Amino acid sequence: MADAKFPQDDKPEFRIRPRLPAIDGIFNLGPDVLIASHDPHERIREHLHDHLPHMHIRYGFEIPRQSFHGISEAALQVMMFIKAEHRVDCNPVFVARGPGAEGVCLKIAGEDVHWVHNVEAGNKAAKLFERTGRRITKGYRFSGFTTSDLEERKVRRYSRLELLAAVGLGLRCDQHFQATWIEPKDEPIEPYDVIICLADDATDYCTFFRLQPTISLGAF
Repeated sequence: MADAKFPQDDKPEFRIRPRLPAIDGIFNLGPDVLIASHDPHERIREHLHDHLPHMHIRYGFEIPRQSFHGISEAALQVMMFIKAEHRVDCNPVFVARGPGAEGVCLKIAGEDVHWVHNVEAGNKAAKLFERTGRRITKGYRFSGFTTSDLEERKVRRYSRLELLAAVGLGLRCDQHFQATWIEPKDEPIEPYDVIICLADDATDYCTFFRLQPTISLGAF
């Protein structure tokens, strides 16, 4: 007897799920600290804005084992709902800590995974968000990124075979961002909730989740 076939079986497949971070952050911040603000501090090689007041944003994610059915190539996307007066920059994706607590970056196709700002990704997240019946709060916006080349100048798309090789039986990573003032200010950024959207540019899949300065017990 033939297996039942559903219409969605023919759609391209990509699944990614949010998780708590697996690796402690800077200053020994544990996995339950997702949002934290810092004054300027000593140089940290992987930290983009250690010389400015900034808000640290981090989360973990999992890409489970999957076939990537229907995908010839895809770029990963991350979009975050932040205050309009802030800008966000991101670190590479971390899979471990190396010497001196420096992050070990995820590699796909032999290259570190980097990100580039992408307005289209931000607009995409805003539309997907409003489809759920929610509205964009005045004074906030979605800032979007896609995976990029090492120079962080153009979008980097990965082939199905490259994704399969990187994910294998399942992939768990951490992602770190820093929010700073668009117009430079010598003022701390008070921590606030940040909504994240994870998606890709080849399928209809997306997932939204909220990061909080004080995490809810339900997140465990």
